[in-house]
Amino acid sequence: MNEVDFSKVGLKMKQLRSERGITQEQVAKDLNCTVPFVSNVENNRAKLNLRVLLYYSKLCNVSVDTILDAGRDLPPLDEKERQLNDEVLNVFRGFSVAEKEKIIKMLRIWQEK
Repeated sequence: MNEVDFSKVGLKMKQLRSERGITQEQVAKDLNCTVPFVSNVENNRAKLNLRVLLYYSKLCNVSVDTILDAGRDLPPLDEKERQLNDEVLNVFRGFSVAEKEKIIKMLRIWQEK
């Protein structure tokens, strides 16, 4: 498994936030933290925690994988594939746990073909 380069993850979070016109002040207010902390996370001067990662994912309407993949040595996804991945995740969130388990089983069967 490829390790994650969190300096790239922070920069991806910063990029996603900026693209949506969201300020560090807004993020700090929502997370009940300081603007310098937000800046430090985005610039890899403070450790990223799960709460912040999940917040950015929801705020920017992207999957956690979209954010973390920025820090992995993987071939980049084109914009269409990224949008489709995010759309699948957003639809998937609307299902119950039992429904999600069924969908995953179905996808694994379909993937084997």
